[in-house]
Amino acid sequence: MMLRKIIYLGIFITLLGCGSGDLNISTTVELKNGSIKGVQEGDLKKYLGIPYAEPPVGDLRWALTKPAKNWKGMRSAETNSKICFQPKQIADFYDRVPDLNNMSEDCLTLNVWTRAKDTHEKLPVMVWFHGGALVWGSGSEYPGNELTKHGVILVTVNYRLGPFGFFSHPELSMKNGSSGNQGFSDQIQSLKWVKENIQYFGGDPNNVTIFGESAGSWSVNVLQASPLAKGLFHKAIGQSGARLIPLTHLDKSTTYSKSAEELGLEWSKVMTGTKNPSMEVLKKIPPLTIIRNLENDPLYATQFDSLTVIDGNIIPEDISKIFQKGSQADVPVLIGSTADEATPLDPKMLSPQLEYMSYKRLTHLAIADILPEVDSSIYELYPVDTEQIAKKSWVDFTTDVMFTAQMQKWGDLMSSVDSPAYLYLWNWHPSINGSKEYRAFHAAEVPYIFGNFDVFNIDLSERDRKFSQVMMEIWTSFAKNGIPSIATTEWPEFESNYQKYVLLDENIEVKQGLRAEKVTLINEAYDRVRDDF
Repeated sequence: MMLRKIIYLGIFITLLGCGSGDLNISTTVELKNGSIKGVQEGDLKKYLGIPYAEPPVGDLRWALTKPAKNWKGMRSAETNSKICFQPKQIADFYDRVPDLNNMSEDCLTLNVWTRAKDTHEKLPVMVWFHGGALVWGSGSEYPGNELTKHGVILVTVNYRLGPFGFFSHPELSMKNGSSGNQGFSDQIQSLKWVKENIQYFGGDPNNVTIFGESAGSWSVNVLQASPLAKGLFHKAIGQSGARLIPLTHLDKSTTYSKSAEELGLEWSKVMTGTKNPSMEVLKKIPPLTIIRNLENDPLYATQFDSLTVIDGNIIPEDISKIFQKGSQADVPVLIGSTADEATPLDPKMLSPQLEYMSYKRLTHLAIADILPEVDSSIYELYPVDTEQIAKKSWVDFTTDVMFTAQMQKWGDLMSSVDSPAYLYLWNWHPSINGSKEYRAFHAAEVPYIFGNFDVFNIDLSERDRKFSQVMMEIWTSFAKNGIPSIATTEWPEFESNYQKYVLLDENIEVKQGLRAEKVTLINEAYDRVRDDF
C-alpha cells in the first residue's frame, strides 16, 4: 500500500514537472493564429510586428477591422513591422521624420514585451495607444525595456491613422451602417487579441490596463465610452486628452461642425484631385498619392477634432452623455495633464502664414473659435493687455481648453459609476539642449513613463532617472491593483466637491482646486454649444 502511494506520488511529480516545462516561455510562442519567433535579451523577451488584424488593403480599405487570419509555419517577430501611412508632422518639435519607405497600409500589428518566465505568472498587462492627433505615430516608438522591470507586460499597438483610419463617406455608411472611427475599431480588435493571446506571454487577460497620451488618451476615453470595448480592459490611464468636447456627428451638421460624411466628401476631392470620386475610385488610389495630396492642403492637419465621430456604432452618442448616464466601462481611471501643455505649439511656428499676426489677435481668434458661447469674463482670466501678456494667455488658454479642463471633466463624470478616478498635474521641467524654456510641455511625461529618453533630446541627469523610476512605479502600481502608489502620502480619489489631485513634481504632494475658475468657465461654454439629436 505504501509502495503504491510512493509510485503514484512519483508519477504525479513527474507529470507536474512536465507541465511546468510546457509552461516555460521561450522566444517561440504558439498563438491562436500560428507560431511566432521573437528575440530574447537577458530575461526580456520581445515579440515585434505581430498581426492582430487582417491587412486593411484593397476592398478592406476603410472597412471595420477583421481578425487576423491564421498562418502556417513560423512567423518572425524579431523586427518591427512597417508603420501606418501618415503625412509629415507639422510641428518640428514632435517630428520623428518617419521614412515613407517604412510605411504601409498593412500595418495592423502590435508588439509584446515580457519578462515572464512561464505562462502561469499572470502578470498585469499594459496596452499602450500612441499619440499623434490620430494622424501620426506608431507603437514601435515606445520600447518596453524599462517599464517591464516593474512587473508588467507591455503591449504597444499600431492603428490606422488620418485619412485611412478616420474617414467617413455616405457610400461606406450605406454599406456598413456607419463609417469613420476605423482606427478605434483597430484598437478594439487589438484588445480582443490581447484577451485571447496574452496568457501565452505570461500575462493576465483579466488584468489589462489601457493607457495613452494625447490622441492615445483620446482613444482611452473613447474606449471607456464604447459599448464594443466593454470587458476588454479593467483599468484606464489617460494622459493629456479626452473626447468630451462637442463631437462631429456622422450625418448631421451642427453649429460647430459639418457632418463627418460632408467632410469625407470634401476630403475625397482633395485625396484624388478630382470632383466627386466614387468609392471604387477612392479604394484604388495609391496610399502615397493620398498622403501627398493631403499634405498639400493646409487645412487637413488642423481638423483633429472632426476625426472622432458619433457614428452610432463605436460611439453611439456624445461621449459626455455616455458618461453622464453611467454607461461607460466602470473601471478605475488615472488621468491628468502637464502644467504647460501648449508651450511647443506656438501657432506662428506651426503656420508660417500667421507669422505677422499679433498674439492679441491670435488669442481672440482661438477663444472665439473654440468657445463661441463663452462668457466675456474669460479675458479676465486670459488677459491680452500687451503682446507679452497675450502670448502667455494663448499658451495658458490652449493648455486649459484642450487638456486641463478635459481631464477634470473626465474625473467629474466618473461620479456616475462606482470606480474611482485619480487626477494628477505633471510639473517636471526637462532640460532640452540646455534649456527648460518649454517647462512641463505636452508629452513631456512620456519619456519618464517608459524610462526611454531618446525622444526630445533630454539632457539626462540622475534626478531625471530617479523621477522616472517614481513615475514608472506609480503607473505600474495602478496597473497592478487600481491604486496609484506614492511613498509620501495616500493618493486621494478625485471628487467634484473637493477636487483633490496630486502634483507630480520634485515634491509630490496633494493639492486642491486645479485652475478651478478657468476649468468651470471652459466646460460650461463647451456644454452650451453641444448639439444632441
